[in-house]
Amino acid sequence: MQQFKLNIVNRDNTGRGVARRLRAEGKIPASLYGQGKARSITVSAVDFRDLNRELAGGSALIELTDEKGVTALTLVQDVQRDAIKGSVDHIDFQEVERGQSFNTQIAVHLTGESECVGVRDGGVIDHKTHQIDIRCRPSKLPEHVEVDVSGLAVGDAFHISDLAAIEGVEFLGEPAQVLVSIQAPTVAAATDEAADEVAADEVPATKVKEDDEAADDAKAEA
Repeated sequence: MQQFKLNIVNRDNTGRGVARRLRAEGKIPASLYGQGKARSITVSAVDFRDLNRELAGGSALIELTDEKGVTALTLVQDVQRDAIKGSVDHIDFQEVERGQSFNTQIAVHLTGESECVGVRDGGVIDHKTHQIDIRCRPSKLPEHVEVDVSGLAVGDAFHISDLAAIEGVEFLGEPAQVLVSIQAPTVAAATDEAADEVAADEVPATKVKEDDEAADDAKAEA
């Protein structure tokens, strides 16, 4: 489990106009949910960017501290980004209680891709599930789960049921849910098929002429 710290500021004003002004000032409007209520807060865009770099796509607990020194243990629940600029428009933080189990999602990371048996045989890695649902206590929160694909051959699949057990963590998805599979090289096969069809359609002009002449001779003899 990793734990990080982030300073926040409580705010009373909400709305699109307020949000635009905050972003122009280098701040990100955010919401903190938990304990049966929600409150509006503000986060420094620079601080959150630095935090994101440290997280590197993994799950982690973040201790938020406001201007009054009040803290809250949280997870990043959702990040909304500008579709064009890619900048962060809004963040949702979910508060969790120490020692109490909670539900969340963690990333599925693949390893052994360069050594994958199926890829060496021309197959393609299909990473079907990028996040899975889990239940655990804050102290047991893993950064992510790893799936080693090096031993997978063409046609093989790795399911939730194949994941190694993690102490204190319950996988909530269907055991048969596919996380990653190795697909056959269908694109190459389709290309070859198309080439064969084209070749069959392209009858040489000399052959056509010979067939026509043979038909004319047969008519004359009749």
